[in-house]
Amino acid sequence: MHLEIVTHCFQYHTLLRYQLSSLVVWPPQGMAVTMTVFYTDDDKLTKKVLEWFGKQEVPGVRWQWHVQPVLELCRRSIGRNLAALKTKADWVWFCDADYWFDHQCWEMLGQQGLPEDKKLVFPFPILIHRMHELGDWCIAKARLTEGLVTADKADFVPCKIGRAIGGMQIARGDVCRELGYLKDSRSAQAPQLEPRFFKTVEDKWFRHKLGTSGTGMRIPGVYRIRHSQAGHETAGITL
Repeated sequence: MHLEIVTHCFQYHTLLRYQLSSLVVWPPQGMAVTMTVFYTDDDKLTKKVLEWFGKQEVPGVRWQWHVQPVLELCRRSIGRNLAALKTKADWVWFCDADYWFDHQCWEMLGQQGLPEDKKLVFPFPILIHRMHELGDWCIAKARLTEGLVTADKADFVPCKIGRAIGGMQIARGDVCRELGYLKDSRSAQAPQLEPRFFKTVEDKWFRHKLGTSGTGMRIPGVYRIRHSQAGHETAGITL
């Protein structure tokens, strides 16, 4: 199986390091992963992170970085649509920078794959930090270190979800190549008016377009870093 993960990053380089590190620490097993990140050239810290990881050779992993103007970057459906139309993968995981994965995720996907008769699936349960402060600690730690970073799995607890939302949308590759990601929606393909991420409704529109809320799949080893402020803030945490 070939999986493409699509993530957007604007001043969330600390969170992104956990996601990219997880692919290096726990390389995919029995499958290939294309890790696609959209970013803006003006975000120097994210650019530095991508330059470092781009030099890391990981079996089964292909790094793919795309530069966008910041107002296009902050409308995630624009980059998701570009990736969907061009993907060569069997499945596309529309993700967010605050997710990371361990070996259990790759073992399950590599051995069992995903149901070919489904258009959209989502992992459940995902694991999130027990408290926001633990995520803030991860952000602070990543700011003060270089190279690979990992989080303590003991700090995470299961969180149930009931539909494909946010960074938990895994769409079949042929569906992506045909429909893109809301390619015909003028609103979804219009740049943001301000250079920041907003709470979006595009995932709701995408589910409506596909005619499904998504099929839940028990995919272990999917984590989300929980934090009290935006990911580029340390919330006053010191080490």
